[in-house]
Amino acid sequence: MPAKPADEMPAPRTRRNRGDELYQAALTIFAEKGYDATSMQDVADAVGVLKGSLYHYVNSKEDLLFHLFSQAHERSERLMGEVAESDRNPVEKLRYYLQRLIFSSLDDADFTRLYWRDWRSLTGERLDRLVEQRRQYDLYLRRLIADAYVSLGLKPSTNLRYISSFATGGANWVADWYRKDGADSAEKIAEAYTELAMGAILAGAEPDTSNDS
Repeated sequence: MPAKPADEMPAPRTRRNRGDELYQAALTIFAEKGYDATSMQDVADAVGVLKGSLYHYVNSKEDLLFHLFSQAHERSERLMGEVAESDRNPVEKLRYYLQRLIFSSLDDADFTRLYWRDWRSLTGERLDRLVEQRRQYDLYLRRLIADAYVSLGLKPSTNLRYISSFATGGANWVADWYRKDGADSAEKIAEAYTELAMGAILAGAEPDTSNDS
C-alpha cells in the first residue's frame, strides 16, 4: 500500500499535560472552597480522572498546596532579582517593586486569596520553609525602603518593620475584594495602591541630621 503524502498524514496527537491541569484545578478549588474543605476527590473530579490517578503526580493534598506556594516563591525571587539588577534609583526601585508586587497579587487573585488564608495549612519542614521565605520578603522590602530613605536624606521615624508591614498590609488584601470584571483594571488599582504605599513609607520618615556639621 503506497504511503500517504505528508500533507495528508494525520496531525500528531498532542499529549495533555495532566500535571498542569491538576495544579490549576487544585488552585481554583482551594481558592473557592478553602484548602481544608477540599478533598482529593474534588480535584480528581475537576480534572476528570480517577482519584487514584492523582497519586501519579502527588502523594497528598499538601503536596498540591506546597507546589503552588513554591511556584509563587520562584516568581517572587525573579522579581527581586529583576529589581536588584535594574539601573533605577533607590526610590524608583522601591516604587517599581511595590507596583509589580501589587499587580501580581491582582493578576493571580485566586492564588493571592489562597496564600493569605491558608498558608498555615502547611506542616513541618514545609511550613518552616514558608515562614523563612516570608521573613526574607519582608527583609528585602525593608532594605529597599532603607535605601530609598538614604537617597532622600531621610531615616525611619519608627521601627522599619512597622513601616514595611503597614505599607503592604492593604495591598496584601486587595485581592480579597478585587474582581476582574470590576470597574477598575488591575493596572489602575496597582498604580493607586503603590502611591498609597509610597505615601505611607514617606510618612514614616524624618530628616536624617546625623551627618550635619
